[in-house]
Amino acid sequence: MTPLHLVLWSSLVSMALARGLMTKAPALNLSCFQCFKVHLPSECQPILCQPDEKVCHSNEVFIYTNKKNKIQISKGCAVRCPNSNSVFEWTLTKGIQTRITRRCCSRNLCNRASDTQERFRGLSGRILLPMGLGLFCTML
Repeated sequence: MTPLHLVLWSSLVSMALARGLMTKAPALNLSCFQCFKVHLPSECQPILCQPDEKVCHSNEVFIYTNKKNKIQISKGCAVRCPNSNSVFEWTLTKGIQTRITRRCCSRNLCNRASDTQERFRGLSGRILLPMGLGLFCTML
């Protein structure tokens, strides 16, 4: 095989793998992480939602001062998005800041990570893997 054939073949394989990663068969029921007013994200456990529940939601309340921070996390399944994707911040009293982050999503276990972590995971799965495989095959 000539180098040009190898490059073309690896490009086709990379594109096929990328399409396979992006097109997944829809699940019958959605799975979301669920917890109520916990202090650590690891306390949220995955559950199978009811058939009519189509979104995962996440509410995180941060209360912080210059000496200590407190967080309360609530996650679960919902029929529809109970709130908009938003961040509210305000000063409770002098020296005490509060922030509420609300998110909704509609993919399996999508309420586990923050938006920036989700974007990075998507980038690595859709771009970096096919590029790496293409480079590896080219070097063969």
